[in-house]
Parts: sequence; C-alpha cells; structure tokens
Amino acid sequence: MSATQQGPLARQLLDASVFPQLLEDSKALVASEVEKKNMALRTGFNMVRKAKPNLIDSAMRTLLPEFVEALEPFYADAQADTGPDPETRFRDHLMAHQTEVADALLAVSDRRVADVDNRVVKSGYQRLRGRAQREVVTAMPGIAGVMSKYAD
Repeated sequence: MSATQQGPLARQLLDASVFPQLLEDSKALVASEVEKKNMALRTGFNMVRKAKPNLIDSAMRTLLPEFVEALEPFYADAQADTGPDPETRFRDHLMAHQTEVADALLAVSDRRVADVDNRVVKSGYQRLRGRAQREVVTAMPGIAGVMSKYAD
C-alpha cells in the first residue's frame, strides 16, 4: 500500500515520527509476553535473540505495517462507534473483538509463512499455530494498548 493509499490508522501509526516508538513498544510487548510463558519457550526465545540479535527488530519492522493494515477495519468500526470515551474507543473496540482481531493478525502471519521456503520455519510455525489464537487473545490487552497509544 503506498502512502497515498494508506488508511487512516496506517497514516497515524506508520508516520516517520511515530513508527520508531511503535516499533520499540511492540518489541517490548513481545519480550514481555514471552517472559510470561514457560521456561522452554523463554529459553528458545532468548537463544534466538542471542544467535540473531536483530531478528525480532527485523521481523517487527516487516510485520507491523501489515498488522496495522489488518487493523484498519477495526479502527474504522471504532471510529464509527459513538461510545462514551473517544480516547479509549479504539482500544475498547479491539478488546471487545479479541477473537476477530487475533484472526486478522494471524492471517498476516499465515500469509508470510506461506511464502517462506524454509521447511524448518514452516514446520515450527505449524506446530505453534494451533495455540496461536489463544496466545494472541491473551496478549490482547497489550496489543490494544500499544496500537491505540498512537491512534486518535
């Protein structure tokens, strides 16, 4: 999507003055969520970070614009809502539609993994995919908080 074709959420979150902080907040959220998981997952995540220190940063730089695009319909619906608090409207809408939001975000990951030629990556993703929706829904307060922090 070009800059002129971006939706209103993307124009806000992907703006050069906002994106670096959104990226940092998103990476911190990933690290925080991993810390809540079992020892094996934490150990694996830390091994990956040591072996490829820029992997999370690179992945988030690539995926965030696609995640934001996937959230555009939810943002539009939230803006159409005339709820009591405009400042929390988007966050509240994401929280109220956690399952659908998780599905939209995971559809981005599913498309990306489908294009990967590495069988190990595909196999690893498929092993985790079954519980991914539950994990994303569990992380929704953080996701909604980060995404709504920079959206009006």
